[in-house]
Amino acid sequence: MKSHYKHCYFPAACLAVLLALVHVSSVPAQGIAVQATSISESDIAALQTEFAQQSQATSASRKRRVYKGTVRKGAALIKAAPDAPNRFRVLAIMLQSQKRLLLVDNSERNREALYEACEQLVQAPDDYALIRLDADLLLSDRDLTLNEADFQGRALALSALLKRYRDTPAEAQSLMIASQLAPKLNSAQLEDEILDAMRERFADDPVIIAFRLKTLSTGRIDVSFAGTYERADGVPLVFPADRFGHTSFYVFWSQRTSGYEKYLKEVQAQADQRPGLFKIFSFNVDELPDAGEKILAGLDLDWTAMRLPGGKNSQTFKTYGQSGPVAILVNAYGHALLRSELAKYGRGHGQVANTAFAIDDKIIGHERFLAQLQSLFIGDFLVMNTGADRNVDRTGDAVPQETLDAIQACFIAAPMRFRMTSEQALANYTQAEKLCRAAIAKHAQTSDLWRVRNLRLIALLGMWNMATEPRHLEAATEEANVVLAAALPKGADVVAQFCLAKAAIRQGNVDAKSVLANLIRATDDAETPASAYAAAAILALNASSIELHTHYAEKLFETHDDHSRLWPVVSFLRDRYHMYAVLKANDARLERQQARGYLINHGGAMTRNPLPAIELKTLDGGTLSLPKDNDGKLTLLMFIEPPADPDAEIPLDMLGKPAEGKQREVQGTLQFATDIAGRHIYNDVNVVLAFVSEDVERIKALAETNAWTCQVAIVPGGLKNPMVRQLGILSADRVANVFLIRRDGTVAWQTSGLKFKAAFSHGYSVFLGMTIRIEVIEIARATKALEQGDFKQAVHLFAGPFPKKRDERYGWTAPRFHARAIANMALKDWEAALVDIDTAIAAHDEEYNHLKLHPCDSMVMMYAIKAKILEKLGKTAEATAAKEYAATPTQSYGTSRYDLFHRKLNELKLNQPQGK
Repeated sequence: MKSHYKHCYFPAACLAVLLALVHVSSVPAQGIAVQATSISESDIAALQTEFAQQSQATSASRKRRVYKGTVRKGAALIKAAPDAPNRFRVLAIMLQSQKRLLLVDNSERNREALYEACEQLVQAPDDYALIRLDADLLLSDRDLTLNEADFQGRALALSALLKRYRDTPAEAQSLMIASQLAPKLNSAQLEDEILDAMRERFADDPVIIAFRLKTLSTGRIDVSFAGTYERADGVPLVFPADRFGHTSFYVFWSQRTSGYEKYLKEVQAQADQRPGLFKIFSFNVDELPDAGEKILAGLDLDWTAMRLPGGKNSQTFKTYGQSGPVAILVNAYGHALLRSELAKYGRGHGQVANTAFAIDDKIIGHERFLAQLQSLFIGDFLVMNTGADRNVDRTGDAVPQETLDAIQACFIAAPMRFRMTSEQALANYTQAEKLCRAAIAKHAQTSDLWRVRNLRLIALLGMWNMATEPRHLEAATEEANVVLAAALPKGADVVAQFCLAKAAIRQGNVDAKSVLANLIRATDDAETPASAYAAAAILALNASSIELHTHYAEKLFETHDDHSRLWPVVSFLRDRYHMYAVLKANDARLERQQARGYLINHGGAMTRNPLPAIELKTLDGGTLSLPKDNDGKLTLLMFIEPPADPDAEIPLDMLGKPAEGKQREVQGTLQFATDIAGRHIYNDVNVVLAFVSEDVERIKALAETNAWTCQVAIVPGGLKNPMVRQLGILSADRVANVFLIRRDGTVAWQTSGLKFKAAFSHGYSVFLGMTIRIEVIEIARATKALEQGDFKQAVHLFAGPFPKKRDERYGWTAPRFHARAIANMALKDWEAALVDIDTAIAAHDEEYNHLKLHPCDSMVMMYAIKAKILEKLGKTAEATAAKEYAATPTQSYGTSRYDLFHRKLNELKLNQPQGK
């Protein structure tokens, strides 16, 4: 052992962890058919029994004999059948025995025998992944130690091993073991990777949940509430499938807990404060015959009573309830926060209920956000009437247009669909289904009856989703099979395939990847892949798969033909608010930490989606066409919708008021935008305020009263204008929707109509986002001029886009002036270059404060440049000092986006100046 691990303490500690996992790894039967060459099951069972009895040995000598005996018997079985497909189960028992042996007899011989078993076991196929994992880990540890791998090398190796075990039966086990090794590797990135995989891929696995709560939790973990449970009336509900798009309370309680009645009423009181937002599911743990319905009725609680077989002994209660009474808030994706401490969401304490139940509004989703999810999960976008179908040639025996129009009128387009109450939405779906049934009966022989059947399918899915009634899904699957049994034109089967895939995913025990691939294959042709990919992207959320969701979203972006019917999905997939929230629990503390940076997205990939050609009307009756009329400038385009009440004022955090003297008034998004445009040193930013309204006189009065200096326009048709759906402008009456448009007409950055509730100052976050994105765009423009040899233009552009700010929270000053110095050097303007490089050095020192003793690579690069400039100016002594400092050994402080830019400048091969 010492010969292998003499170089550092850590690998020995790592091996000790792996050896200690002997009790974690199992040797399960694999369910593979026994072949003639296989080792007999009775022999393997006998060996397993002997392995299980090893723990009875007490003395060290007795343990050695027992462990060696098991190994010898296993070796004999393999020798007799060296090619047996099930020999890996025997090897696994031998490996576990040898691990135990090594713990009591740490000899070179035992170590070599251990690794020899590992070498054989790693050849096992994925069916044996659970028993192969230990061998893989041990061999990896051996090889890394022999190669004297450092922490980073070990972290990379462990990350690669996790990828190999992805989608195998041992994936969960590999993550649990890796989570115990990762802290010893000093790699926060690897630990985050492991935790993310547990959350994203095993959020509903009770074993993983229990492991996280016990081993990894710092007080709370993000989990999915999943499972099939019977209502008191015997109807099975599947969670989260039957509640996607809705917020729920799942309440675990016992009548044996003193004070439980008051606790349950406290939960109801919280729901009453937010009418229609929650549905409450009761899980009584006393296994009462009526699931506690009578008790609930006696307390005037109209909750859905669910049966919980096993009560307090059930895995569900042990995983989610833990103690009672407890109410768990489950969000629209079926996710919840479980807390290891008895805290905020009203956990009970043993036999006495804690009645101080409260819920923070910051962790409750916006009602419009929920309505949008509901509409997407239901599939409204697949049948929404956008007007395009009215011009399609239809034969004389088609369903009458007025019949289709009456049904389509029940499906409300965005954004008004998202402003309906749940009751209104359910009523519309119910009415649509009724009209569809009547039309099917009356027009049974028409050639395009599939249109009506598709509408009925979505209406039934809507009734299922809004009422949590699985019988409507059953009716929808029957209708889907009827649709697919008929001869259909291309693309007419997407709705039915969407319905059947949704039902299959709900049933569970299916490979979601295969289900979605089958949907694509069944609908794929020259005209329909875009709608199929849109359907698959939404269905992947039903399957709780970020991986599949991302895959099909990318496919949709590659193929979508900008059909207006797909706009709701495309805008949803591009909305960073939704991207942040997808398949996560609502976590106010985490959102406070992350939301501002996430909204700003500094350092993230900038979008390049073309702004669709839009036409606005100016207040004098003219036309403003964007992006065509941008005058070669950047454009901050803001959409605002005045309140429906003509006497109501637009919220100040949208528009704001200009500063008056030293008294700073409320600054809203418009004020921030005009301030940014005014500070651009080359006056190269347009601000356009577009009102989603046709009330010209009201808007004129607002513009005059507020003395707006920006371009004010209106969206023709208001909310009915197609651009509202195309751009995803959903709540412009509450939050200004901002689009930063490049000079080439592409959208560089945008914000939606939804706020991060727990984040600090949405308006100021938008201000920072607009500022830094403009700065990054202009730096990219200046860098292009530098690379192309247009040094005068580079000098001009790197001076901006903004003068030095009081709030220098983004460190672009040093990189800008570093680049400007290089451009002035190319122009042989050495005095200007020296001023620039000194400005860059001072800004970098001010930002990082590690100038004197321990410079970073970027500082050394800039001093090397300064030395060259000083030589050209004949300042020999100063040049020598700069050279000496440039030779100072550097220290790594991590690599930032600014460091990468400095490095890019250092490696830049400049073209000759233009015109020379």
